[in-house]
Amino acid sequence: MTGPFRWNFDKREQLGSWIEDVADFHPPHPEDLESLRTISARILAMSDGASLAFIGRSPENFYDYLSGCLDGVGEAPPLTLVPFSMRWIGEGEAAAIPAHKFEGLKAALASRGLDPAAIAAGKRPVALVDMIAYGGTMEALIKVLHRMAGESGTDWTAVQRRLKIIGLRVRTKNSPNTWRWQQHQRWLDLIPDTVIKNISAPPGFIFLIANSEEKVTRSFHYGRWDSEAAGAEPPDEAQRRAMALAAWLYDLGHTREERHRLSRLIAACPEMKQAATRALVSRLRRG
Repeated sequence: MTGPFRWNFDKREQLGSWIEDVADFHPPHPEDLESLRTISARILAMSDGASLAFIGRSPENFYDYLSGCLDGVGEAPPLTLVPFSMRWIGEGEAAAIPAHKFEGLKAALASRGLDPAAIAAGKRPVALVDMIAYGGTMEALIKVLHRMAGESGTDWTAVQRRLKIIGLRVRTKNSPNTWRWQQHQRWLDLIPDTVIKNISAPPGFIFLIANSEEKVTRSFHYGRWDSEAAGAEPPDEAQRRAMALAAWLYDLGHTREERHRLSRLIAACPEMKQAATRALVSRLRRG
């Protein structure tokens, strides 16, 4: 698989002794864990059975927690963590990315299921999940996918109809004057049929996972798109703490008690009227 290496927390033999005796590791604060759990339930409910593609490094905690929760659950939505870092669209935008860079980025996205032809023909829609402040990263990703579709001759209309966007946002007061990111994006004419939904969360929690928390995966930015490096580099101490947290979240999600907690939260969502959501809750309760 192209892109940055990431350890598989379902296969502990990959980890060796990296997560043993990690200095300064602490499990999440109970309030942060509850935010993670509640938002995870809403992501699953809003996705309505779609495959979940967590974009970049910010949503790592959701990916690891839900990987544990859904492991072995029949017909659960597939999860993938997509390496992508491109917040700024400069002159020429995605069309200006040099071919040798774009080939590496395309390969990394396609290997995680974000190949336009696969999206268009897939059994499930694909929900793109990310923290959204002003929409720059999502704009960049959509324009990259649009270029990929054009280069491969894939019908873009068929692709964008199979996409959903679930944006994680800082919670603010709800009023007629509330700033909503999707109301200020000129690029949304590329995805007129894409369903866009938002989930609000406490500012402190969003800042923690998007900015201050250490990450397992190295950033896959422009400078690394054409890198030929492969395999795992020895993790530094910050990565080891992030790995210990990822393993802790995966193990928590894998417990029967946690699956029941998650199922109750999903069942309380308005989307429980959806057949796919009801079926997932039932399978989590059995698991």
